[in-house]
Amino acid sequence: MIDERAPQLDAYRKKRDPERTPEPFGGRRPVGGRLFVVQKHAARRLHYDLRLEMDGVLKSWAVPKGPSVRPEEKRLAVHVEDHPLEYADFEGVIPPDNYGAGAVIVWDRGWYRPAKEGNPLEQLEKGKLEVEFFGYKMRGRWTLARMSKKEKEWLLLKKADAAAAPEELTDRYPQSVLSGLTVEEIRDVSAKLAALRTRLDALKAPRRDLSPRNQPFMLATLAERPFSGKAWLFEIKYDGVRVLASRTGDAVELYGRSGQAITGRYPELVAALRRLPVERFLLDGEIVALDESGKPSFQRLQARMGLTNPLDIERAAAQVPVIGIFFDCLALDGHDLRRLPLLERKALLKSFLPPLGPVRFGDHVLEQGAAFFDAASAERLEGIVAKKVGSLYAGGRSREWVKIKCQRRQEFVIGGYTTPQGSRGYFGALHLGLYEGGRLVYVSKVGTGFDQAGLKALWERLQPLRRDTPPFEVGSPGGRGHHWVEPRLVCEVRFTEWTKDGGIRHPAFLGLRDDKRPEDCRRETSTTIPLTTIPLTLPSPPHPTLSPSGGEDKGEGERIGGRGPEVKITNPKKIFWPAEGYTKGDLIAYYEAVAPILLPYLRDRPLVLTRYPDGIAGKSFFQKDAPEFVPAWVRTERIYSKD
Repeated sequence: MIDERAPQLDAYRKKRDPERTPEPFGGRRPVGGRLFVVQKHAARRLHYDLRLEMDGVLKSWAVPKGPSVRPEEKRLAVHVEDHPLEYADFEGVIPPDNYGAGAVIVWDRGWYRPAKEGNPLEQLEKGKLEVEFFGYKMRGRWTLARMSKKEKEWLLLKKADAAAAPEELTDRYPQSVLSGLTVEEIRDVSAKLAALRTRLDALKAPRRDLSPRNQPFMLATLAERPFSGKAWLFEIKYDGVRVLASRTGDAVELYGRSGQAITGRYPELVAALRRLPVERFLLDGEIVALDESGKPSFQRLQARMGLTNPLDIERAAAQVPVIGIFFDCLALDGHDLRRLPLLERKALLKSFLPPLGPVRFGDHVLEQGAAFFDAASAERLEGIVAKKVGSLYAGGRSREWVKIKCQRRQEFVIGGYTTPQGSRGYFGALHLGLYEGGRLVYVSKVGTGFDQAGLKALWERLQPLRRDTPPFEVGSPGGRGHHWVEPRLVCEVRFTEWTKDGGIRHPAFLGLRDDKRPEDCRRETSTTIPLTTIPLTLPSPPHPTLSPSGGEDKGEGERIGGRGPEVKITNPKKIFWPAEGYTKGDLIAYYEAVAPILLPYLRDRPLVLTRYPDGIAGKSFFQKDAPEFVPAWVRTERIYSKD
């Protein structure tokens, strides 16, 4: 539905002169979105503007002190005139003698969903709206509540949930999520660029532009085990698609590992790279899709890979937004940086990339690789990458960059599939191989990790590649039920270990890798880092270790937690298993220990409880419904039941 004039914006337009301000004036108004944006506005008085997309416009509130993530901290929010949807992208300086004169940046943006059923516009009219924000900075549940009967004065407060925190995000992250600039910097972008150019000249980097088309990626060698060392920095190994991003003026190009241009697949990244203050660069990074917990998900990214139809790409971009995390800078403002030390290149990169946003700086830790690996493992990330702080950017695989995986994963060439059995459709398992020298050698097959839609989509891609003979030169399985294909598709597989005869145990399919070339799929062998150059350390554990008898005695009202909200545990010494002597504290310690393994299987599954308040030998009762006192950070859903 389109309304070219949007009468809700009459008050907005009356306050502004389109000949004197760069602000947008609105026109087309698509209805039905759930965009939110927070803009930091250095007008006569510094404040933040919260805007929610509703009814084709941005409902807006001025928040003098800015949003607070402290639970139940009340912040005044003054309801102001509706703004056009285009205002969500506005950054710049409103000239003097105009309404709202001053600098404006997009401090945060994302999407929201109402926390309660019903029309959010009607809830607003009644004076209270509860929402859940999914932004780069603001996340979790929030409430907007009108103060008594005053039409314009509202309160904005954060609900107590896992996204609540004691710190102020406005202090920690002052930059724009689009340009990476602060409100002070956006007043004079030329001064920031002049300082950057002075720094580049001092480094004496040669003047030369680089093309992403013929620039080989620098690749990491697999390492045997985690380590620490003063000569190294450590980054997260992102579970996504490697990319070289180039910009010259408004022209942006994205290239994948295969050498293929993938610019058209990720329009939101192209737009975000154009918003950066530097107009000439070549960056190395990773495109990732995040799950609801904020972790990279390669399986979620599959919905964006391989798309070519613009309408499909637009739809997928709305359903599965991606971010670009960049961790190296090969060229900047006409200077070739490849011969500079890595730490210097990263410092230059950090000077103009925002820490949060659709494109962001890929940060690192220095020296403490063993502790960093433990933290990555606890978060069930793919792994970490260790890089020599003085390493130059040389294309190809290098021992100065090494990867340490939390899980065993490998890219394989697909050479065929088996006939499905029982009720399964399309195919049973994929035949996998790796190149040794110039020969494709059979390794194993994988039959788990597929859903029905994935089976169908992959089967359709395999059909044009069918051939009569196996593509493997060594080790092809015999017998019936095998179908062979040209070895052109690459997939990624997770497994537990290599077998002595070169196979893999417990494989699970993760997804296709259209960014990888089949001839590059070779068995990854680990390298041993020379320990004479690396002082190994044994980091202290990040949390107290609980003993079998119930752990460190914290007394009554023990609190546990760390990454999420704290939970008060009453009477941790209470005996739950009299025969064995196990206590309530033992049970909690066990839950904490198995959580990383168990929780992924419980996600999105409704839970019911059989409760034993007096221990395993005492009376028990069945509890199906959530109690009234359930904490705000525990997700609840309404599920129909006949009982």
